[in-house]
Amino acid sequence: MPDPIHRNADVEYHAPVRELRPETFVHDRARNRQIMRIQGVVPLPIGAEIELYDPNVTATVVGVRLLAGSAHVPVVVCLDVEVPEAYWEAR
Repeated sequence: MPDPIHRNADVEYHAPVRELRPETFVHDRARNRQIMRIQGVVPLPIGAEIELYDPNVTATVVGVRLLAGSAHVPVVVCLDVEVPEAYWEAR
C-alpha cells in the first residue's frame, strides 16, 4: 500500500525543488500593497518592528509567509505588516 511519500508501491515520489529568491517582500496586508523589497532573506519574527522613513513610522510584522513559487518563479519570503495610516497619507 502506498504511503504519503510514494505515488505507488514501485515509484518513489520526489518533491519539486524550487530556487529561493534572495529577497524579502514587505507587504501591508490590510491594504494589499507592497511597502518594499529587501535585498536578502530576512525572516523576522511576528511582533518585530520595521522603522519606515518619509514619514518616520513603525510597521509591525503580523505574519511571515513563504510564497511557494513555481518551476519558473522562485520562492520568496514575505513579511506581512501593519502600517499606520500616516505612512500612506504621505504618499
